[in-house]
Amino acid sequence: MTVHPPATRHPSIYLLGDHLDAALAMGEDLLTERVMLAEAVQHLSMPRLMRQSREISEFLGTVRTLELAMTARLLQARKRAEEMKRSESRLKPLIALFVAGTAPLVDAAAELGDTTTRDFETGDVGMAFLRSRGVIARDAAGLGRLTQIAVTEEYLVAGRVRLGTLLDLVATFLDTLDLLFDLYAEPDTDPSALPAKEPKDAGSPPANIVR
Repeated sequence: MTVHPPATRHPSIYLLGDHLDAALAMGEDLLTERVMLAEAVQHLSMPRLMRQSREISEFLGTVRTLELAMTARLLQARKRAEEMKRSESRLKPLIALFVAGTAPLVDAAAELGDTTTRDFETGDVGMAFLRSRGVIARDAAGLGRLTQIAVTEEYLVAGRVRLGTLLDLVATFLDTLDLLFDLYAEPDTDPSALPAKEPKDAGSPPANIVR
């Protein structure tokens, strides 16, 4: 398989790679998000209840922000990938797979920005968000018997696409681009661009020789 040199003739490759890399990083950050909950039998004091409410609110805000940013990056990557279909025939099957896998995000993009921050922080909307993302069961009345809420690979990005599936798709696409175009290679140094060394004066004796 031919590996192209760092893509001066394919600048869009680097833009695509940057969007994919950022989306992958955000997805991995999502997987670290979790909140430990008080046990159902535990008596909740007011300070503990307030702390748990604050932690849940922070969890919801962080997860939603990461999801929005990840979705935006994936949609940009999708746009770049579609632009490359004609010029990079070797990537057509993978581009088709990526475009199909991210298609549900196109329809969801407008909906993601509809909920205002204030509305989102209310209990009902927060619970609806957790249900729609698969963090809690769709028929769950609340957080009653849970010991934690966490983002896993089963998390539904934009309520539509499994996070683990998206991350696998993005990682495969990124690895293929790196294999073909050596995305992360250091640029070669052109010897002609280096400053010329000054020739030594052959007639001058070494400085440490005493006559």
